Amino acid sequence: MDSGNIPYIPQAVSAVDRDAEGDTTAHASRLWQDAAAAFALALRWKVERNTSYADAAADILTAWAESLTSLGANDDQYLVAGLQGHELANAGELLRDYAPFQKSGLASFQTMMQHVFLEKNLYFLNHLAGSEHNVKHFFANWELAQVASTMAIGVLTDNKTTWDFAVNYFKNGTGNGAINNAITNIVEEPGTGRPLGQGQEEGRDQGHSSLDYALLGVIAQQAWNQGEDLFAYNDSRILLGAEYFARYNLGYDVPFESYTNGIVSYPEISSQSRGSVRWAWEVLYNHYVKIKGQSAPWTTQYWNKSLETFGGVEIGSGAYGSPLSSGYYDTMGWGTILYHLDDTDVAAARAFYRSSSNVTVSASAPYSSAPYSSAPYSSAPYSSAPYSSAPYSSTPYSRAPYSRVQLPSSVQNSSNQPSSATQATLSPSSNSPPSLVGAAPPAAPEGCRNAAFPTSRGSEALAADSNKQEPRRRPWSHNLRAHGNAHGHTH
Repeated sequence: MDSGNIPYIPQAVSAVDRDAEGDTTAHASRLWQDAAAAFALALRWKVERNTSYADAAADILTAWAESLTSLGANDDQYLVAGLQGHELANAGELLRDYAPFQKSGLASFQTMMQHVFLEKNLYFLNHLAGSEHNVKHFFANWELAQVASTMAIGVLTDNKTTWDFAVNYFKNGTGNGAINNAITNIVEEPGTGRPLGQGQEEGRDQGHSSLDYALLGVIAQQAWNQGEDLFAYNDSRILLGAEYFARYNLGYDVPFESYTNGIVSYPEISSQSRGSVRWAWEVLYNHYVKIKGQSAPWTTQYWNKSLETFGGVEIGSGAYGSPLSSGYYDTMGWGTILYHLDDTDVAAARAFYRSSSNVTVSASAPYSSAPYSSAPYSSAPYSSAPYSSAPYSSTPYSRAPYSRVQLPSSVQNSSNQPSSATQATLSPSSNSPPSLVGAAPPAAPEGCRNAAFPTSRGSEALAADSNKQEPRRRPWSHNLRAHGNAHGHTH
């Protein structure tokens, strides 16, 4: 494939690892940079239809498909499998209908995603690793990343068994990637008595807690794209958690119930990294407030805070920060391009989703007509200390300017749009740090599909699963949609 004037050289190697151990080189940064670039380039192709971007994205995915065989030997291999797994699968899904990639690249890429990534996802979610002797040993972000990747690869490979496994695990699993364990307790908001959801990592730090909501947004949006409303599951438990996190990180107190998983114990909420902002809030705000008309005052204020933090739009993977720091690449982001709904789009979006028997949307529920909520975020003080493992700096990494993008409603009737776990990306060259693949486009892409479909049996069984069934395709009545950010540690 001819990538034309797109100056991106894939950095594919046969083995990656987040940590150098023995003779293993920590090449994981090459993978997360390339995953970010592939997604951004594929998304830009969807918007502009310039095949040079599609060719460049396809070259990246094909290079890794032909090279990668190992994600490392220690537990960090599962972080790579989950975080980069869902990003790569979504990039591949965006390119699914690009003929050159279909003809030469898609099959080998699907095989690599099944055998290198999905097998790890399933092994981990089936708690077969020795370190999982306690199924709640690992923090929520580890398992949420596996669920996101399993869903996305299931869609990529049209494997309904895999998809069903991921959805069932999210609802009923025993580890911290199951929603009732990721959001452990329902508490009452001081002064109002409204329910709020205490997250599993709230006693740990706010940086990792913010990652959990980025991944929950990815998971719920991928499911929504396939007709499964996980946003609403268990009384909109994701929203209850988002409200708790946002209230606390805007500087207000929240109740905290002591937490232990038998390995760590937290008697009080952690203020470490309080005020941490990741690209996670466009999808949560636009879904709950704009599409469903639900009350989400703290989520709305945190959405505003995130837009102000990033200069008016929600940016995404690799847009700034060191290309060697995983925290800048753990989820896709680019929510303004993918999820933002203007007022003219809301009625059409609600009408479309009301037509699905699996979702409930109020026809008359109010929504703000302001592009940003008129309610300013809290002026109450909060710690601005950067999240240690990925310190977000105030200086954008990309030299490309960001401008507020209002996506037009002209894309409302486009059919067969993909969007399961998506986010735009940067494109680094081989000898220099990544730079944004251009400013956000003025028009939304034509049709896209979705990503999301895996199985419940583990490892090789999944990759060879013969119980395949074409997943449902949901055309978007608006523009493309995408997902968020993630990251984590074990102990």
